[in-house]
Amino acid sequence: MTRLLVGLRILDLTNVLAGPFCSYQLALLGAEVIKVEVPGTGDLARQLGADAGLRACL
Repeated sequence: MTRLLVGLRILDLTNVLAGPFCSYQLALLGAEVIKVEVPGTGDLARQLGADAGLRACL
């Protein structure tokens, strides 16, 4: 994959899924991503956990 964004710094203040996924994609393209989360609890997705319906499929 071409690292088009090398040298670019991204400040990620997003939460849950879409925003962090976007930041991940930017990182794959070479950007330096700094993820800022709520102290002590982190991203809301860490508190929610996996969907129980997904575990039933396994």
